[in-house]
Order: sequence, then C-alpha cells, then structure tokens
Amino acid sequence: MNKPKIVLLIDLASLKISCEGFKKLMEEIEAKFEVAGVKFYGYVAKRNRDFNEYSDAKGYSKETAFASRRRNRLDSQQIIEATLLGEKSAVDAVGFAVGNGDILPIVSYLKIKGKDVYEIAVEESDYTEAFTGFIKVDSSYLREGYAAPSTKKAVKKAPKVVKPVPAPAPTPEETAIEEGKYAAEVKKVLSGSSILARYRR
Repeated sequence: MNKPKIVLLIDLASLKISCEGFKKLMEEIEAKFEVAGVKFYGYVAKRNRDFNEYSDAKGYSKETAFASRRRNRLDSQQIIEATLLGEKSAVDAVGFAVGNGDILPIVSYLKIKGKDVYEIAVEESDYTEAFTGFIKVDSSYLREGYAAPSTKKAVKKAPKVVKPVPAPAPTPEETAIEEGKYAAEVKKVLSGSSILARYRR
C-alpha cells in the first residue's frame, strides 16, 4: 500500500530544532508518509548553518526570515504557500510547525480541499484538536539550550490598588473659621427664625 504524500512547512524560528534532531524527526515521519517536499521558514544562515549542506543535498527550500517579522508569530509566506498546496497540489497531507497565532483558518481551508493537516510540535497547543493529527517532536531534538515551550497560560495580575492621598489636616485658623460658620447655622436653625419667617404673613 502506498504511503500518503505529505509536504512539511517548518518554521525554524518557532520550532528551534537542530539539524540532527530534524533528521531523526524525518525518519519517524517517513515511516508513515512519503515526504513530497520540505520548506524551512524563519531561516537564518548563521543560526541555522547546520542545515545548509543537509537542505541543499535534499533539495529542501529555505525562506529567509524578514527583519520586520515579529518573533513567534505565524509566517505569512508559510500560510500563502499552504493555500497554494490546497489549490494546486496532489499531495494528501500538509504538516505544520508554526509560530504562535490563529492557524485555524488555513487548517479548515486545507481540510475543505481534502487534505489531512498535521501539527508538528513538542507539545500540543490550543489548536491541536482542529488538526487531523499530531506529530510529536522529542524535546531532545531541539537545539542545545532550548527547552520545550511552556504551555502554561499567563496569569493576569490583579490591578494594583492605589490608596487615595488623604487631604492635609486643616490649620487651627481654618478650623476656627469653619466652626464659626457651623455655629452660626446651628443657631439660626435652633432659633427657627428662618423657618417661622415663611409663615408669619
């Protein structure tokens, strides 16, 4: 039985896998699929120099990272080329290693086009259930010094309560003036002059 054909779209800036780790990952993927193509995104020649000879020998494509590209976001070129795979390709599946972002639209689109869509990552994400399947990347495949990305959601801190600054205490002179005003009002009320005056007519 023929294996299903798959194309892999790998964001190296997000996955942070070493070349040796990627070779091991490919062995696992090739046990289940016929790999019809691989393209690397977020490729930086200096950082990813271990991929240079390997990718050239295999004929894999490389997309250099744009200077303005925000770190750990979806690569727009990756999404565009996935769309083209849905339109014009005879492959059976597409595998994604992507940065953080809403991947659901392209996953849904590819499924509508009859493609299976696989998430490639160290850990499952909020979007894993939307994919056809999950291809796990062993954390030992990552570049040295990189740990598996945390799946813990950020805990929002409670807003800091700012206590109002108390008004300065009145001076003895101000207190005396205020007391004088209140005393005059109290005497006026107690005498009833202001109220009785309304009914004397």
